Amino acid sequence: MILWQKASTLASLNAITNPDTADNTMKNTLLKNLFISLFLLGVSLPALSAQAPYAFKKVAKNVWVMHGPLEQPNPDNKGFMNNPGVVKTSAGLVIIDPGSSLQTGEMVLAAAKKISNDAVVAVFDTHVHGDHWLGNQAILEAYPNVKIYAHPEMIKEVNAGEGDHWVALMETLTKGATKGTKVIAPNTAVKHGDVIKIGQTHFRIYHYGQAHTKTDIMIDVVEDKTVFLGDNVLADRIPRMSDGSFQGSINACDKILEVNASTWVPGHGPTGSSDIIKNYRHYLSLIYAAAKKAFDDDLDSSDVIAISRKTTTAYKGWAGYDDELGKHGAQAYEEIEAAEF
Repeated sequence: MILWQKASTLASLNAITNPDTADNTMKNTLLKNLFISLFLLGVSLPALSAQAPYAFKKVAKNVWVMHGPLEQPNPDNKGFMNNPGVVKTSAGLVIIDPGSSLQTGEMVLAAAKKISNDAVVAVFDTHVHGDHWLGNQAILEAYPNVKIYAHPEMIKEVNAGEGDHWVALMETLTKGATKGTKVIAPNTAVKHGDVIKIGQTHFRIYHYGQAHTKTDIMIDVVEDKTVFLGDNVLADRIPRMSDGSFQGSINACDKILEVNASTWVPGHGPTGSSDIIKNYRHYLSLIYAAAKKAFDDDLDSSDVIAISRKTTTAYKGWAGYDDELGKHGAQAYEEIEAAEF
């Protein structure tokens, strides 16, 4: 029975995806049968999609983004969850945030080769969280002389052991799927206001103090009017904020909106217009306002979640909402309390 169901499922998949083998009516019937077969087999559609190959999508003239899944690192996605970028310059390729592991970095490199066979000449790491930069290893193994740019505080933290923490965490979360990943720290420091010229392309760096972390940089690809925001801004995903500041994050959103750009790449979630920054900032402000109300009403930090659940309903569909909402309220309350005293 199970063998027949597997064969039937594969046949349905083939017919649905092949326009020469099925008309619309037949496709609808096959799709219904496919869902039944998947249910009987205990296979979920997210499990299938997690196996799908990822590719770079062009978002500007010389800029491509690979949009990672919104779920947490797991064995299927091998820890991949961020938005790596590729910028094509006259000197070669520049990779931004090459991902969470050796395996992800190799995938990013292979996908970049489909854009251009040019060598990778530089990498930018947006912040210290390892899901964004542990792919450095794959880049450096392929291109030993590559410059890897990051904020000096990130370089300091990685060399102090934060990188080892992230390697171990990724291996645990993926049940060994990222095994072999090693810490390759950035080797070139950049600060707010720096402009790095690579070929004929200029990369302007922004850092506004502690926001998502103390190590954040945002990268403006000037000629393409495209800004890589790192985890200072997310779309369709609620962030982990334990290394950050709500007020600092709101300030970073306000400051980066002053930049003349048309394309904005969040650390997680779909690329878009400046509306993604405004929407994310709105979430942060709602949490902060809920914490302020609780504080002013002499309530406890644990009471913030009841208020914020009512004010943030527009974000209930974002990945991580239930996991992070209570933590965010407690953290915002602590920030308000510290500011008062």
